[in-house]
Amino acid sequence: MPDTSLTTPFPFFHFLFHYRPNNIITSAVAADLASHPSVLGNNKSLGTVTGLINGCGSITASIGLLAVGPLQESYGWGSVWLYLIFCTATGTLLMATKIYSELFPSATNATAVIV
Repeated sequence: MPDTSLTTPFPFFHFLFHYRPNNIITSAVAADLASHPSVLGNNKSLGTVTGLINGCGSITASIGLLAVGPLQESYGWGSVWLYLIFCTATGTLLMATKIYSELFPSATNATAVIV
């Protein structure tokens, strides 16, 4: 029986470093889109665009997984984890302005939310 003490937590960390950022980014884009004037009040177009954004995010995530096999074979598992951490950091940096505006809303945004 193979030792599973190290392989058991791998799916959790894979989820943490790869799928979670994808879900956060697509959800943030969809939430931001919901307040855009072009789709305000039109649930059908909002649902269509949100589905397209989520679908593109899922396709991108699955394409990114194609790098895992060659990385592991050539450089070992350490390179795979560095790749996943790099993907997470890149996604976080791309969302930095949105994260900042959510954490520290300006006075004009704060009054718009209250109304």
